[in-house]
Amino acid sequence: MLKHLSINGFTLIARAEVDFSQGFTAITGETGAGKSVLLKALRIVCGDKAQASMVRTGEEKAVVEATFDIGNEPQVKTILEQLDIDFDDELVIRREILENGKGRARVNGSMVNQADLQRLGDELIQMHGQSEQILLRDTRTHGQMLDAYAGNIVLLGEYGKLWARWNEIQGKINATEERAKNLAAQKDFLKFQYDELSKAALKAHEEEELEEKVNSASKGEAERRHLGDIQGMLSGENGLLDMVQSLQARMRTLAIKCPDYEEDLKALEEVADPFESVCKDLMRLSPSAAVSAADIDRANSRIAQIQKLKRKYRTDVDGLMALTEQRREELSSLENLDADLEELARQSQKVLAELEKTAEKLNEARVDAAKRYDSSVSQILHALGMPKAEFSTSIEKQSLGPTGGDRIEFLLAPNPGEGSKSLQKAVSGGELSRLLLAIKSVMAELDKVPLLIFDEVDSGISGEVGNSIGDALRKLSQHHQILTITHLHQVASRAQNQLAVSKQEIDGRTFTSVKELDRDGRIQELSRMLGGDSDTIREHAKQLLENNQ
Repeated sequence: MLKHLSINGFTLIARAEVDFSQGFTAITGETGAGKSVLLKALRIVCGDKAQASMVRTGEEKAVVEATFDIGNEPQVKTILEQLDIDFDDELVIRREILENGKGRARVNGSMVNQADLQRLGDELIQMHGQSEQILLRDTRTHGQMLDAYAGNIVLLGEYGKLWARWNEIQGKINATEERAKNLAAQKDFLKFQYDELSKAALKAHEEEELEEKVNSASKGEAERRHLGDIQGMLSGENGLLDMVQSLQARMRTLAIKCPDYEEDLKALEEVADPFESVCKDLMRLSPSAAVSAADIDRANSRIAQIQKLKRKYRTDVDGLMALTEQRREELSSLENLDADLEELARQSQKVLAELEKTAEKLNEARVDAAKRYDSSVSQILHALGMPKAEFSTSIEKQSLGPTGGDRIEFLLAPNPGEGSKSLQKAVSGGELSRLLLAIKSVMAELDKVPLLIFDEVDSGISGEVGNSIGDALRKLSQHHQILTITHLHQVASRAQNQLAVSKQEIDGRTFTSVKELDRDGRIQELSRMLGGDSDTIREHAKQLLENNQ
């Protein structure tokens, strides 16, 4: 529950310290006094977007701080644990808004972002005003309310998982069908490429090996030709080796006859001996085995084929081999897609059967709950000044959707013989306000949010109906802390606590103040709401307060 609200420099409120109590608190005051500012401050604390206009003129910043008792709020404590924020049974939320509209929020002293603040706010406070009435006109919310009343949370969770699974399978079916369609259109092209590439029977490093083979063959041919020429020059009667040996013999004869040539002979022998040795080695050499011209032609032809494929597909041999495997898989996949589609269809039918079964359980639970729900809401509407009104829930079968196979819509027959009307257009704002209160009353024990705030839920209502609304709010306060802005003395007099909001001008500045009223203060405020301050009116206000307390 909300224990305290501190406001500084927030629009018309320069400073306010407001204590709150359990039960039903009425917020009253003249039109334009600033009652909505108080609620706006609470919205800001619970995560609403901040605006620069919220900072009071002349102030550097606006500060709103709220203190909550969360001793019996496990869902709030769970969020605090997730945010790693220290807590006990008291929670303090502080929101600061700077002149430029930016600001910061702290929860028990720890900085939090707006999204996390909204998560906390949703567990602490529910606001019910014109926006909630508009929301009630949206048929999408009707199913949510009925399911909450019926306790369908677990069943909805099961259905949601099945719905997600079924949609996942449908997505795979669509993707597979699209893939089959695309592959079928390309089948001839894919088969041509696969046939061409697979026929090539490419191997890793084959091109390098072929080029090495051709290069080696070219070298071998040169080796055989030159070695043959050399050996031809060395061998034979007129070969170079015989000529050297003949030269040595003639020099030896010359040196015998002419000793002056002995030195030349010795020099020649020193040169000739190693030369003869080299020549003999050259004569013994055999060239490497010859590669046939046919083999070389085949190797060159294979290299040309590989290079042509590389140019055509703009990739290397590894890429060509990968493309061959890819085309093989695609052609194989095309053949297997029908089997895949059959398996997906089987899975889809199985999940759809479970989905339809769960949707039927939801329908049965909703139909059963709607009978009780309609009766309870109608009874409260009767007490709220609509004695002949009949509330009903229309549940029509439709194609399966995210929340089942039902179209759920709340209908209201305000007057006998006029038939049920849609809440979207045919129901008035006053009727919608009472319907909202009736629904919240029915949901009171199920709703876990501790603080409910009603912004002029009694708008356009007076007389005995106002008494009924006050009684309904008082009864609702048995399950929640209730705050309501009201202009009706019938409602205010039934509140257990009352805050008065007033506005005054001081030195050319407007100031809004919030004051908790004691018994005498409440009598005075009720007198104002009754239209005067005479002794008779004050006595009436006093009697009204005593009777309703």
